[in-house]
Amino acid sequence: MPTEPYFDLESARKTLRWLIPKLTKMKELSIKGDRAMDDYDLDAADYCTKEIHKILDGVRRRGIVVRDQDATLFDFPAVIDNIPAYLCWSIDEDDIEFWHYADQGFTGRNRLTGEENILGYL
Repeated sequence: MPTEPYFDLESARKTLRWLIPKLTKMKELSIKGDRAMDDYDLDAADYCTKEIHKILDGVRRRGIVVRDQDATLFDFPAVIDNIPAYLCWSIDEDDIEFWHYADQGFTGRNRLTGEENILGYL
């Protein structure tokens, strides 16, 4: 059994439903933290930053890979056709619709066709 989680499409989509409210909360905290900085309220800004880090830590503990500092691109580790890969999702997409092999990045994304053999080990 692998030591890190690998998602199949169903478990990745279920985890995505958990993730979206966390991203909404992070955005709220970011706005609140920016306002606090504008008001020179360093304690409130520090609190917001710490809360954002807690949320991101929770996301990573679930096995989700955060690909950019703005938290808009996410990878869910998977094994596709017996090769390490990622199911990928961008915040501007409605659902997980793409994947790429682990040695490729965003430009190597392929649209899911339903023909992929996706193994999960959660």
